[in-house]
Amino acid sequence: MLRLSLLVAALITSLGPAGADDGCEKFAWSLARDRAAFGAPDKTTVAAGETLPALPAGALVIRLQPAAQAAFEMPPERKPRTEQWHGGMVRLPALGKPGIYQITLSDEAWIDVIQNGRYARSVGSTGRGDCPGVRKSVRLDLDASPVVLQVSGVAGDTITVTIGSVQ
Repeated sequence: MLRLSLLVAALITSLGPAGADDGCEKFAWSLARDRAAFGAPDKTTVAAGETLPALPAGALVIRLQPAAQAAFEMPPERKPRTEQWHGGMVRLPALGKPGIYQITLSDEAWIDVIQNGRYARSVGSTGRGDCPGVRKSVRLDLDASPVVLQVSGVAGDTITVTIGSVQ
């Protein structure tokens, strides 16, 4: 019995401590850069509806509107799961080059990316509920034209996002 107890203790120790960040290393791709940007003190904050002069280099905090006041370029493709939610859009300038871009969200939300009057289609997504401060990441194949980023179904009145080209 003592041997079994020692074996169980050794196994638990080898697995490492169970912590709140357990899921942060289990996304389909690394979000270490996004997590660092979310934790940085110098995040840019904008109100929903604003047009950005350039793609943000770090994380972007968007102040959202209650559902009844939220304005969108096109209706969100998915209906929010709750009655009480926040949302909004931000216009981004023409992208520097076409390619795969990654958008990572801090919280549960539906994301629509609109380019050239159409919904952009994702080429991949990853999400977890067990990584504090990061909920999901979506990759899209975009051209070099301007982009409208829409979020809906957000519980709080802000969301933090990162947007960048996949290297």
